[in-house]
Amino acid sequence: MGRDIGHSQSAVATYGVALLASGMALAFTLLVWPRLETTPSPLFFAAVVVSSCYGGLRPALVATALAALATSYFFVLPGHSIAVESISDALCLGMFALVAALTGSLSAARRRAETERGQQAVIAELGRLALAGGEPSGLMHEAAAKVARTLDVEYAAVWELLPNARTSLRTAVCCRRGIVEEVTLDPDLLADTALEIDDGVTVQGRGGVTLVKVMIHGPEGPLGVLSVHAARPRPLALHDIHFLQAVAHVLGEAITRQRGEHDRAALLARERRARARAEAASRAREDLLATVSHELRAPLAQLVTWSRLLRLGKSDQAALDAIERSTRTLERLAGDLLDVARITAGKLSLSLRPVALAGTVAEALDVPRVAAQAKAIGLEEYLDAGPMEVVGDPMRLQQVVWNLVGNAVKFTPRGGRVVIRLRKIQDRAELTVSDTGRGISAAFLPHVFEPFRQARAGAQQGLGLGLAIVRQLVELHGGTVRAESPGEGRGSRFTVTLPLVPAAGEAFGRGSMTACAV
Repeated sequence: MGRDIGHSQSAVATYGVALLASGMALAFTLLVWPRLETTPSPLFFAAVVVSSCYGGLRPALVATALAALATSYFFVLPGHSIAVESISDALCLGMFALVAALTGSLSAARRRAETERGQQAVIAELGRLALAGGEPSGLMHEAAAKVARTLDVEYAAVWELLPNARTSLRTAVCCRRGIVEEVTLDPDLLADTALEIDDGVTVQGRGGVTLVKVMIHGPEGPLGVLSVHAARPRPLALHDIHFLQAVAHVLGEAITRQRGEHDRAALLARERRARARAEAASRAREDLLATVSHELRAPLAQLVTWSRLLRLGKSDQAALDAIERSTRTLERLAGDLLDVARITAGKLSLSLRPVALAGTVAEALDVPRVAAQAKAIGLEEYLDAGPMEVVGDPMRLQQVVWNLVGNAVKFTPRGGRVVIRLRKIQDRAELTVSDTGRGISAAFLPHVFEPFRQARAGAQQGLGLGLAIVRQLVELHGGTVRAESPGEGRGSRFTVTLPLVPAAGEAFGRGSMTACAV
């Protein structure tokens, strides 16, 4: 038989039942004894059975001893003495004690077997639920309820230890009426231990309350705690502890399985994202090669054609102009690719110094003005005449203007209009380039500054790098750039803001500084 746990807290109750049952049996036997013609033992047998059912074997043995003493004192000659005169009376008394002890033992064994059978049924049911899958939280609530009901306690809880941490989360609680105080988990699971049954099992008694905590183990360490609280003193047998350990094992398997599934799902998600990124990079590389080859084909073809004409002695000014345009186109394409490579590698350097922004913008407009005149596009300039100095690289600032105005001219139909405004707003300079051209769809607008992105995949009109370079250059100068458009066919507007040099900056040296993109 398993020894009782928490016996000191519940001895009064269990042995009190044995005393009470024996006393009641004696009282009723004395009451009816004058009318009895048989042995007085039946009521004492009942007291033994009641004691064994409530408290187990030890209270049953106490009831047996009390019954033997009472029978010897009150009902065996010479009477009112525990001494027995006849051998037959002694044998009868001994057989009574033996039969009573066997009855108590069998009753206690049957009670224990029924309890263990019920506990095994609970474990089997929880195991079936665990194998059925689903979230462990539901299994934890079911386990807490079944443990509280099976052990007849007021409070059962499952505390899950969060991964990679020592903090715990109360996942499931089953509580009966009458418990009003909140029960919290000790930081140290084995603190203030009154009795340790096995590794990871703690039994405590505080203020008449029985507390049992069983560790929920996993392959790599503790996963949580299964705790049981009884508001009244009560014995806990070893099979009760084994029952709690078995429930904790089922919960540990379920938590381990769920975390493994989550880890596998996260791993698969990461693998899918990595594969998607790799496929996107492969597609981007293929698109880039296709775009670059397309953009290079036209100027190279013109160079070859006009070079052959020159070889044949058929040169004229038109041939030289065409060769120059093709060369500049190739130079621009190569420059854009190199700029993007430098920006990506964090190696783009700026030669910083105070720059008169109005003059820099005016000089930069000379380049796209030729293309605008060729398409009969009106290029309108509204540049504030006041002093506007920024700290920047004049060549890179001109590149920003070239790209913005060049894009506006490229996507504005013949006879359209491109407006460039430069003005001072408090401590910042604002450059706006607006056009009456193709416009930008709302879906593409958030991606307009991304490299190699074009609104129309089939329209090979550049590498899609100009605006990406604009954003990087503006941000390197401490500014911002944004794009706006009412929609396709309704034009667009790009706004660049740059910080101005403060008044105290007049002492700013005229030497150059270098800033690198990071």
